[in-house]
Amino acid sequence: MTAPVARGATLQLRHTGLRLLLRRWGNEAQALHTEAQWWAADILRARQWGWLQDILRAAWDTDEFYATRMAQSGPPPLDPARFRRIPPLTRRDLADQLRRTAAARRGGLTRTSGGSGGAAVSIPLDRETYAWYVAGTWRGFQWWGVEPGDPVALLLGRSQVSPVHALLARAKDRVINWHRFPVDPAFDDRAVGIIRAMERLRPALLYGYPSAVHRLVRAIRTEGLRLRARPKVVVLTGEPLYVFQRQALAETFGCPVVEEYGSGELGSVAFECPHGALHVTAENVYLETVPAESGGDRVLATQLRNRLAPLLRYEIGDIGVIDAESCACGRGLPTLRVLGRDRDRLERAGSRSLARPLVERFLGALPEALHGRVRIVHPAAGVLVVEVEAAPDAAERLGRLVEAARETFNAAWRIEVRPVKRFDRLPSGKLPYFALGAQVST
Repeated sequence: MTAPVARGATLQLRHTGLRLLLRRWGNEAQALHTEAQWWAADILRARQWGWLQDILRAAWDTDEFYATRMAQSGPPPLDPARFRRIPPLTRRDLADQLRRTAAARRGGLTRTSGGSGGAAVSIPLDRETYAWYVAGTWRGFQWWGVEPGDPVALLLGRSQVSPVHALLARAKDRVINWHRFPVDPAFDDRAVGIIRAMERLRPALLYGYPSAVHRLVRAIRTEGLRLRARPKVVVLTGEPLYVFQRQALAETFGCPVVEEYGSGELGSVAFECPHGALHVTAENVYLETVPAESGGDRVLATQLRNRLAPLLRYEIGDIGVIDAESCACGRGLPTLRVLGRDRDRLERAGSRSLARPLVERFLGALPEALHGRVRIVHPAAGVLVVEVEAAPDAAERLGRLVEAARETFNAAWRIEVRPVKRFDRLPSGKLPYFALGAQVST
C-alpha cells in the first residue's frame, strides 16, 4: 500500500470514529453548520429566533430555576421585548444553581470555564449538546483547510475530571488524532521538548492559548530551532490575542494565525474567517448586547442547544459590538468585535475605561525581547505596576520599558516597575497580561 493510500485509509477510519463518537447528532449538527453559514442573514435570523424559542420552552417546562427567573417574561413563545425581561445570568447565579442541582446531575459529560472571568464553573451536557459544540469548532477549522483526522496539537489547560473521564478523553483524542500538550505550571520549562515532540507529530493545526503558543515561539527563536514542517493554521482561543503575538506566530510558523472566541460553558461562540471577521456560531448561540455601567455594551449569550443546563442571557463578561453587515467571505453569519473584559478597567480620578486598548498599545511598543515577559498589574486607582519577567538583557531594556509606559498611560499615573522571577499561570493554564489587584507573580 502506497503512503498516500495508507494515509487516506487512516483518515477514513478517523472520520468513522468521530461519527461513532458523536452518533447521529454529530451528522445533524455538522450538516446544519455546513449549510446555514451560507443562508441569507434574514433567513438565518428567523431560524435562530425559532431555535431560541425551543430552548426557552425547554427551560420553562423543565427547570424550576428558570421558571422563576422568567416570571416577568411569562411562558414562551416570547417576542424580543418580553425576552429582554429575563434577568441576565451572572456567573455567580449560575454557580449557585449548579450547586443546588449537583446531585441530580451527577455523572455524564461536563465543560468547565477557564476561570479568567471569575471562579470556574462546570456545565453538565449530554452527548447531543457535545456534538453541537464540536460542530461549531470544526466548521471553523475547515475554513482553514483542516479536516477531521488531521493531526492536531492542543496547548490547553488540564481538565479537572475524574480518572474515568480522563481515560475516555484520551481514547477520544486517539480516535480523532488530537495530541495534548497540557498547559500547566511546568509548561514553560518544557517548551523545547514540546517543540521537538511537535516536529515528530507534524500537526496540521496548532490549537491553544496565545500565551502558550507564543512561549513556543520564544523558545524557537532563543534556541535557534528550525521547523521542518509547517501547520496549515494556528488557532488561538481562551485568552485575549494581542497583535505582537499574532505577528510573531505568523512569522515563525509561516501560516495564518486566527482567533476563536468561546468559553467552556458556551462552546465556540465565534470564529475568524479568511477575510478577518469573527463570525458568530449562530446555530449554537444567540448573542445580544446591553449597556454597561462604565461604558460600552456587555455581551450576553444564550446557549441554544444545552437543554440539560440552559444558559439564558448569560453574562460572558466582555464588552463588544455585534454587526449584521455582510462579510466579503459571503457568509450570512453575524460578526462580533470584542473590545475587552468588562471588569478589566483602568480607574483614575473617578473615571473608568477599558484597559485592553492601552494595554495592547503598551505591549506592542515594547522591543521583541520583552514580548511575553511584561504585564500590567492595576492594584489601586491611579497606580500601575509593570511586572518584568527575568531575561538575559531585561535590565538593559528597563529604560525603554518605563518610557513606553509613560508614553502610553501619561504622567498622571503612578507607574512602578517590579522585576519578578517568572509569571505564574492560573490553575487553568492561562496567563493574563493585565491583572487587577495585588502582585500575582513570584
